[in-house]
Amino acid sequence: MTHVFLTGERQIGKSTLLRRVLAGLPGLRLGGFRTVTAGESGASSGSVYLVPAAQDPPQFGNDNRVALRLGGGRGAVGYPEAFDRAGTAALAGAEEADLIVMDEIGFLETEAAQFLTRIGELLDGDTPILGVVRRQGETPPQQMVRAHPGVRIIEVTKDNRDRLCPELLAYFSGDQALPRETAVRPGQSEQSRKNEKQP
Repeated sequence: MTHVFLTGERQIGKSTLLRRVLAGLPGLRLGGFRTVTAGESGASSGSVYLVPAAQDPPQFGNDNRVALRLGGGRGAVGYPEAFDRAGTAALAGAEEADLIVMDEIGFLETEAAQFLTRIGELLDGDTPILGVVRRQGETPPQQMVRAHPGVRIIEVTKDNRDRLCPELLAYFSGDQALPRETAVRPGQSEQSRKNEKQP
């Protein structure tokens, strides 16, 4: 089964779509991870924690605090040792799950060698993955996901995000093929993507 990674503009609803898909697959054993920013929903600043995908409610502590969002347009600082510690723990035994979650892959984990090695192993494996890859940037983690032959990148937009949910549910339930969406590459305009589709 092809791995699926969602991408798109910030706050377009990628993680929300992922959660909706997971909610529609209640019988699956989940492996993998998700990142959560402590504080108000949609907060642009605060501590970022990496938690196992199946952990509900998420638990926050020093051991899984993997980054700090500075707010005010100042970006974020990642803690590689925390990604290696919490990330590899969350991915331990993920091959035994029915579905692996990776939300999200971006730039904060760039220096976390053990974590990235484990992600690469799972990308090469047979257990299906549903993840999110940050659209902006060309970091090694992002490139690893985008270039992998077993990965399909799906662009989430305001126009397709509601339709994608039932289509992804059907795909991960084994009822139909993947949606025929394509992703805009970083730096590629919407018009150039449309031109590529034309015969």
